[in-house]
Amino acid sequence: MSDKNPMTREELREKVEEYLANGGEIVQLRYAAEKDLNKSRRNFFHKDKAIAGSKKSEDALAREDDKEKTMIFSKTDRWRKE
Repeated sequence: MSDKNPMTREELREKVEEYLANGGEIVQLRYAAEKDLNKSRRNFFHKDKAIAGSKKSEDALAREDDKEKTMIFSKTDRWRKE
């Protein structure tokens, strides 16, 4: 999906249904901000490079994992709306 061809409502509905069918849980559905997109791109980049053997990318992923572990609430709990 590129910025020029956004996902249609039907495609989004199908993706959400697939996610739920595979055991996922939706805690909040919202549009992704530019910051969210950039973080996701960086994370994907590092995962791809780590698979290829990049030590720097493995370290970056480890730092992000360590940062998440220091949070009081999990990512899911932080996004949950009561």
